Amino acid sequence: MSEAYNENLAPQSLMTGLVFGESPRWGHDSRLWLADWGAQEVVAVGPDGESEVMVRLRFPSFQPICIDWLPDGPLLIVSASDRLLLRREADGSLVTYADLTGVSDLGFNEIVVDGRGNAYVNGGGFNLMAGEKFAPGIVALVTPDGSTRQVADGIAWRQPLEPAGVGRSP
Repeated sequence: MSEAYNENLAPQSLMTGLVFGESPRWGHDSRLWLADWGAQEVVAVGPDGESEVMVRLRFPSFQPICIDWLPDGPLLIVSASDRLLLRREADGSLVTYADLTGVSDLGFNEIVVDGRGNAYVNGGGFNLMAGEKFAPGIVALVTPDGSTRQVADGIAWRQPLEPAGVGRSP
């Protein structure tokens, strides 16, 4: 071990009890936000390990849930199987921000929002739960006015979907 080792920087568990944690994002409140697919919740956890359920979702089955924020603050949540992009209002309620059903018959997954408020959502090219073989997917664009369109296809992505020169600052 290096002499510069600091035990305060050693890896530590921040929280336990997640069923299927995904889509970690640093929130504007300096907490780590993530989706717990199994519990159908969006959770925020602070550096002290104190966690808070921010959104409870009631989907009929297990499905991907991914998150990011619009530049002006509202949280966006991908409802994968419903092919909807939901927005969390200030009172905690959820409203449909965009309907992606016209873009693909298959579900969606990861999301990233650029500094202009454009949301990019990737969609699969196959139905994993139905046992279909891998096929490349698409990327859908949701503009700030809620319009949707496919902007890329033939994509075999890695996670997470990340912006590259699209006006987003770290």
